[in-house]
Amino acid sequence: MSNSCKKSEVYNGIDAFKAIAAILIVLLHAIETTDYFAGGVKFVFTRFAVPFFFITSGFFFSRGLHRAEDPSRYFRNYEKNLLKIFFVWGILIYGPFTITSYVTANRGAGILKIFALLVRRMLVIGSGPYWYLVALVCSTAVIYWCHSKKKEGFLVAGIIVGLLLEVAYSCFQGVLSQIAIFRWFFKVIYAVYSWEFNFLMFGIPFAGIGYFIYKKNVHISSKISACIFFLATLLRIVEYRLPVLFSDVQFWRENEISVVFIIQAISFFCLAKELNFKITKKCSLTLRQWSSCVYFSHAIILYNLLNPILEKLTEWPIYAPNFIAIKVVIVLMFCTLLFGIIKKINNKYLNILING
Repeated sequence: MSNSCKKSEVYNGIDAFKAIAAILIVLLHAIETTDYFAGGVKFVFTRFAVPFFFITSGFFFSRGLHRAEDPSRYFRNYEKNLLKIFFVWGILIYGPFTITSYVTANRGAGILKIFALLVRRMLVIGSGPYWYLVALVCSTAVIYWCHSKKKEGFLVAGIIVGLLLEVAYSCFQGVLSQIAIFRWFFKVIYAVYSWEFNFLMFGIPFAGIGYFIYKKNVHISSKISACIFFLATLLRIVEYRLPVLFSDVQFWRENEISVVFIIQAISFFCLAKELNFKITKKCSLTLRQWSSCVYFSHAIILYNLLNPILEKLTEWPIYAPNFIAIKVVIVLMFCTLLFGIIKKINNKYLNILING
């Protein structure tokens, strides 16, 4: 492996790191326990993975806009592709699971209320991991508008405000809820999205960062990026330990500190961008498609197939910390099997499932 000193047609370092990030997301969702050390692994080593994917998408979206002869046409095709993937995975495949769970959880509710809840969940928020696609569709629309209107100052403001709102919502609700404007803001975000994972607080900030990394031709050497990522990870451990180190402080009852994952995500991407592995273009593409397949399919395999089957047929402690690695391996095996089948068939409609 060596540092890449020029723009290559295929950023195989990014493709390799996307595969790593996909595995980390599987790990994130396989940790279904309140065990302190397992929670620490989730907090420290997995939370930056989705922001990394947003940065990557923003980077390549920016690359496409700046290279396209017709940026408007490129944008429309980009959005159509995202919506196509979302429709297949988020509606056709995952939709029945979402509908079943909401109907079961709201047995006494009327049809209109259940319908409204389903529309909110599936189309506004995005079911399961497919919230990422909903957020990316909206984020890239905002980025394109700023790009086409030459209003990139608005995008800078959106990145800054979005990150500040994300930190306020996820870290300081207890403190800031004492202020009326924040209290109302938190209520609106909860009513619409229920959480901070949306295009305003994740999509625009991180995809916007990726956009500017390409536009401004930002290069940070692999050594410096690796050092920043390592130091950020150490700080992330400190963040996780703060409530234990200062356990007598009332602040931790309704607030937390979770900020350094932002630096982790940016440095992880910058490191990936500067690395050039000695692998073929075909291998790089395969890694890219495999990571997409893992991201899109892992939640169904884990939550809707593996866990229910194990609960029904065994008495194994499937949510215990020592079972996490087993579930990660099993899920990755089935994701890879699905990927292999799709690649083998090589049908243009099935290839949508792997973003191919």
